[in-house]
Amino acid sequence: MKPTARTESNAVVIELEGDADLAVVPEFQKLVREQMKANVKRLIIDFTKVTFVNTPVWAVVVEYFQHASGAGTEFALAGIQGRVEASFKIVRLGDFITHLPTLDEALRAPDLTSRR
Repeated sequence: MKPTARTESNAVVIELEGDADLAVVPEFQKLVREQMKANVKRLIIDFTKVTFVNTPVWAVVVEYFQHASGAGTEFALAGIQGRVEASFKIVRLGDFITHLPTLDEALRAPDLTSRR
């Protein structure tokens, strides 16, 4: 399934589903870069429905994280679990990118920049 973006009450949410592999990267990267251009103030990438993630997808996440850090944008990942969590730990992104167990928790968090 293609990644989708939607606006919630306090954030833009990009949702991925199924295998987040090389086939997903172009559309995912396009959505992420659209958010960069739009200067969104709060972005959450939802991995709740993702069963697998490969390295190029994590590279897009890092690209946005670097942008967000310089732009003062709040940024977090949500719903990382199972094989995705194992991959996330291997690449050690949790050392510097905010991640919360659920999308609901990410949406309710008052400040995404201080939650790791």
